[in-house]
Amino acid sequence: MLSGWEGKLRMKSKILKKDYFWLGLIFWLVLFLRFGGISWSLPHHFHPDEWNMGRAITRLSWANKFNPEFFAYGQFPLYLAYLSAKIYNLLPWLKIGTIDIAEAVFFLRFWSAFTGIGTVYLVYLISKKIFSRYSPSPISHKLPLFTTLLAAFTPGLIQISHFGTTESLLSFLLLFVVYLSILIYETKKTRYFIFLGIILGISFGTKITALTFTTPFGLVLVLMLKTVFTKSENKQKGFLKLLGKFFLTLSLAFIFTIITSPYLVLAFNDSKNTLLYETAVATGKSPVFYTRQFINTLPIVFQLEKIFPYALGWPILILGSLGLLISTILIVKSAIKKQTGKFDLSLLVLTFTFLTYFFSQTFLFCKWTRFVAPIFPFLAIFGGITLSYLSNLRNLSYLLVFVSILPGIFFSQIYFKPDIRFQASEWIYQNIPSGAKVLLDTGNVLDIPILPPNSLTLSKNSNYGLSRTSFDFYHLDENPELLLDLTRELSEADWIFVPSRRIFANHMRFPKKYPQTAQYYQLLFSGQLGFSEVAIFYPYSKFKIFNSKFQYSDESAEETWSVFDHPVIRIYKKTFYIPKEQYHQLFVNRLNINKNTGR
Repeated sequence: MLSGWEGKLRMKSKILKKDYFWLGLIFWLVLFLRFGGISWSLPHHFHPDEWNMGRAITRLSWANKFNPEFFAYGQFPLYLAYLSAKIYNLLPWLKIGTIDIAEAVFFLRFWSAFTGIGTVYLVYLISKKIFSRYSPSPISHKLPLFTTLLAAFTPGLIQISHFGTTESLLSFLLLFVVYLSILIYETKKTRYFIFLGIILGISFGTKITALTFTTPFGLVLVLMLKTVFTKSENKQKGFLKLLGKFFLTLSLAFIFTIITSPYLVLAFNDSKNTLLYETAVATGKSPVFYTRQFINTLPIVFQLEKIFPYALGWPILILGSLGLLISTILIVKSAIKKQTGKFDLSLLVLTFTFLTYFFSQTFLFCKWTRFVAPIFPFLAIFGGITLSYLSNLRNLSYLLVFVSILPGIFFSQIYFKPDIRFQASEWIYQNIPSGAKVLLDTGNVLDIPILPPNSLTLSKNSNYGLSRTSFDFYHLDENPELLLDLTRELSEADWIFVPSRRIFANHMRFPKKYPQTAQYYQLLFSGQLGFSEVAIFYPYSKFKIFNSKFQYSDESAEETWSVFDHPVIRIYKKTFYIPKEQYHQLFVNRLNINKNTGR
């Protein structure tokens, strides 16, 4: 017969083995969801930041002293992708030669996927710390697995892992800083101060705005100083020791910032001017055409309406929000009762970091999804807090976890199908005759149609071509000559392509501010321009509910959520001819009617 403690030990060992099995399975799924479809759209590239970073990588060489001549971000991700491509090309059976943009973008995406996996692993490690002090309950040991699963299937984390930009890397680095800050408070070990300094330096070398990542370290230092002055027998010695470690971290952060992003110093004026420009754009002091979606938007309300429901999915958003509320209440209660512990500290660092980062980004004029992307994994952990209070309702907890991963499963399909622009292009090649004249919206990295990889459509007609006019609707209301150009283009065009919601959705909101642009789309969609919609391409598959088919669309989200990797594309065909003079009269009359009616 086994003694009581031996039986408990063996039972715990069985639970751990089973949990490690499920953890391994989850990470196979994470690997599949991050690296699966990583080459979407290649050899074409539709994300402007990807293109800019890829172009900067192609400029790197010994000849120009590895100056990327691009300072919107730090050099670390550029050097990382460049080095990866060079190592890849050293393999004789894989050697490609000169790095082109497509190859540069691929390796940028590779590191986004890789750090995306690291982010999920950090969610698991932080969750283990938070839930390690929970009293035993039927599923308490599964809570870290639940949070890991939520992070694995968070749509926003899946998306940024497929973008060769900085968001996935920054999400990983911020969570790493949180984890190291917790370890510093718990252990006081010098090696964690060293690791933190290195990680902070890499963060600053990735994007200088990562200075906000110092928040968890700053909080931990304040708490450690409080402990030194209230509990230490030798306050002066304890203070000087902590001060030395603090400066060690800062010194390493500075050194690794310079190592990973040397042109922050070597091209200081360029870096400073770029930072000032980007800051002016982000705060709305410098209005530009691509930020018009943020006019008259409310902080917090916009993120809750246009970003979080899509990037997290409603289940994770609700669970995470409730968990954030619970965490805040627990922290306040602990502060009132002056009861602190490792559980409270981990939760305090996590919550404080989330809130400070969230509010620092929320009240900016520009509210792009990428600005809040680094806090997406926090909501998965907060979701685990909510589930911990339902741990006695085992079936309900399992059901909530299952429902929470469905949006991620549904969203990930876009990377396992041909890019929606490839699908639209195939239709164009098959249905629109060569030589047809097309009018389409400007502002795209590449205009459709584009030749999909391995396409068989053009094998019989290599001379296929369309006469395309990419029209500048962004400045239609500012430049009177553009209206004359538009009426001429409309009279000559055979087809109209609307490649995304980027222009019409932002300008139709303000018919008084952008009257001509708004009325153009109103006339087009109503058929009054002589064009009828003949095809519309949705990135998501239709799904059935009670034998009825439904088409899901997330076009109403913040525009960068969809336009880079899964826009809705509309195609219109001319059904009757209207001369340009009549088009001009139509616009003028419509404009006068709107003025008279106050619309």
